[in-house]
Amino acid sequence: MKEITNIFDHYRVSARAIWNTGFWPDADFRNWDSLEQFDEIQRILFKELVLQKIDRDWPLHDIFKVAIPFFHVDPRCDIPILIQNPRSERERGYWDHPLDRVKPGEAELHFLGYFDWNRMDYADLRYYHVEIAKFDVHPEVVGHEALIEHENAIIRMTDE
Repeated sequence: MKEITNIFDHYRVSARAIWNTGFWPDADFRNWDSLEQFDEIQRILFKELVLQKIDRDWPLHDIFKVAIPFFHVDPRCDIPILIQNPRSERERGYWDHPLDRVKPGEAELHFLGYFDWNRMDYADLRYYHVEIAKFDVHPEVVGHEALIEHENAIIRMTDE
């Protein structure tokens, strides 16, 4: 696997700059319609700055909606992880699963997107939003979504 964290970091800084300088300063743009437009810009930007750079393809409409299996988010060391702990199919906004740590090589985490708690605020894109594809010692969390602070992880690309 090849580490490509720097490519993701370039995308992250670029996307943040667009929201933080183009949308967020103007209160008229701090609404769900503008956020929806910004999400479309982010998908196009990701396709150009990440996928084109590494010569990979992924459907535009699936970017940030479907986990990308050839992008692995790997912990740098034993780090905190917030795992989604849904109460029901409709109540999915809980990130308080009791399992709250992950070590390198312990789980396979596929990149889904970036995450900030308040989407209408100044953007940091602080977390990698991942889907747990494999977790040998905790198979009960496979298929769950999780959050890892971006500075605690690296991104690797598989050859597949």
